[in-house]
Amino acid sequence: MFITREAHKSPVSALFSNRGELVWSVAELALQQIWFLAHLEEVDPKDGDRNGNLRTMILFDFGNVEHLLNAPQDATVRLKSVHIVTPGHINGSDHWEMEKLQAVWQGREMIEEHEFPTDIFETVSGKKYSFSHCSNSAAELDGDTLKFRLPH
Repeated sequence: MFITREAHKSPVSALFSNRGELVWSVAELALQQIWFLAHLEEVDPKDGDRNGNLRTMILFDFGNVEHLLNAPQDATVRLKSVHIVTPGHINGSDHWEMEKLQAVWQGREMIEEHEFPTDIFETVSGKKYSFSHCSNSAAELDGDTLKFRLPH
């Protein structure tokens, strides 16, 4: 989720957007939480693999990334890579960091007597992050089932 203001609408919006799209020169993050940066290639089926348009999207919910990962092989949009973007309170620093994802694991965390599924995100460097309901670190969660291996 992003916060935008009319004052930050790009004056050259029409040059970079299609009908119904808006282009902004500034957007504020509504939440200081994990985000995903997806690098995509959009291919025209008539051209085959040639002349693909590269696109980059910032996604709030990993479910949107899952949708791209589960796309059929003949899809016109291909996921090339995914990065996880973490604020300092999650990555243990005082700044935002962006790291390439290599895998997503299915984890489980216990809250009182109830078990809840949670995703654990593993970076190429081996760091692990999660969307824990109780602010547990990824190391504290039981995550032994591979859900996705991401493209490099």
